[in-house]
Amino acid sequence: MKFNQVFFIISFALFLSSCIGVKDLKYLQPSENLQYNQYGLVPVIYENYRVKKDDILAMTLITSDKNASRFLSEENTTAFKGGANNGDGRLRTSGLIVDANGYISIYGLGEFYVYGLTLHEITDLVQARLNEVLYNDGKAEVRMNIGAIKYYMVGEIASPGEKMELSNRVDLLQAIAKSGDLTRYADRRHIRIIREYPEGKKNIVLDITRDDILNSPYFYLQSGDQIIIDPLKEKISGLGGGTTIGDVTQFLSVGIQAITTYLFFKTL
Repeated sequence: MKFNQVFFIISFALFLSSCIGVKDLKYLQPSENLQYNQYGLVPVIYENYRVKKDDILAMTLITSDKNASRFLSEENTTAFKGGANNGDGRLRTSGLIVDANGYISIYGLGEFYVYGLTLHEITDLVQARLNEVLYNDGKAEVRMNIGAIKYYMVGEIASPGEKMELSNRVDLLQAIAKSGDLTRYADRRHIRIIREYPEGKKNIVLDITRDDILNSPYFYLQSGDQIIIDPLKEKISGLGGGTTIGDVTQFLSVGIQAITTYLFFKTL
């Protein structure tokens, strides 16, 4: 086999190995494993959330008793809004931070140990205390929720760092979009989420090139999640710089020049 034939075969193999296919870049490609409900829709599945330290909670108090407002700090409460007909109003306290010992403090109601509890369990605790203070069940209804979701994006993403969503729900694709999208080197088949539980941390791997990720309870982020975007092996190898034909051509051009120089000196 002639030298130029060997060189062509090697070059072509390097070209193929250094290119990233379209299937490695497209999001939510059709999968036969995607599950639908009886209405032909993809069901929304959440993992049961348990509150962690440094979480930010929000309390909404729905009441017909304006005197109930004295149990909420004026600095953290919106103005009382009376209803047009029945006089019902809503007070919202945000910024209830779970401290290092797992407690939140609500003005007029005291401290509550909430670490590891669900939002439903926390609601029951606060509601029971509020009923004791008001001496009459039914005067006020408490609703506890997540006041903000804080998560961290690192790796092959346009805008890495700490992110904050003033919402109680954000999914993985929304988080990626808000961070400027993934780079062309990102391994979309191997997105890692480090999630903390009261018992310890869990390493979760998701493939966002498949649409059956929508069935995953881990598709929706939780406060404190660390999302790690690993690079593709093509970037690690350095062949062609990742994806483009121009990059591969540049690599081959350098190789040809080196071989040409070698052959020139060999003939001297």
